[in-house]
Amino acid sequence: MKKMNKPIFKIPLEPYSGTLASHDTIENIEYVTIEDQELSGKSDFKIVFDTCKFNRVTMVNNEFSKSEFIDCIFDNCDLSNNSFTQSTLIRCEMNNCKLTGSHIVESYLQHVLMDHCIGTYLDFAESKLSIVLFKDTIFEEASFFNNTLKDIVFQNVNLEKSTFYESSLKDIDLSTCDLSGIKVDLKSIEGSTISEYQAKEVCHLLGIRIK
Repeated sequence: MKKMNKPIFKIPLEPYSGTLASHDTIENIEYVTIEDQELSGKSDFKIVFDTCKFNRVTMVNNEFSKSEFIDCIFDNCDLSNNSFTQSTLIRCEMNNCKLTGSHIVESYLQHVLMDHCIGTYLDFAESKLSIVLFKDTIFEEASFFNNTLKDIVFQNVNLEKSTFYESSLKDIDLSTCDLSGIKVDLKSIEGSTISEYQAKEVCHLLGIRIK
């Protein structure tokens, strides 16, 4: 994996004095720390967060469209049941966050870390992911459909009952992951690395039975 660039903070961040829930139009929010706030129920919502830290923020049930998250850190946040469509995440970290049931569609992720996150039923579709680290994260029953994956690392990730389709895992090491019940097409799994004990979970894809 290429070196991952961390979020860049060149100046101290000020506490955010506004209210996230009050925004209904396109707006840039930058160079602030946002704590203990909630944003929910936004439809076709376009917003830009540039150089922000989110602590214990709840952003759920929103439809983000063409939104941007640049140089952002999310700590202990709930980002569940959101849709991110044609959106961009660059140099972002998510630590101990929930993304249950969220959809990331036609979006671009680069230099993104998800560490100790819960992404059950998370859906990546028709997106481009480059230099992304998934670490100690739960992707149980998550879906990866028609994505471009480049320089991706899955480290101790629960991929139980997850689905990969038209999302090539070539040169990606899955040996530390739970692949129980994984569903994956041959084109996607070809060229990936698995451990010996995972072989049984994958062999059925090749029509091979193990006695």
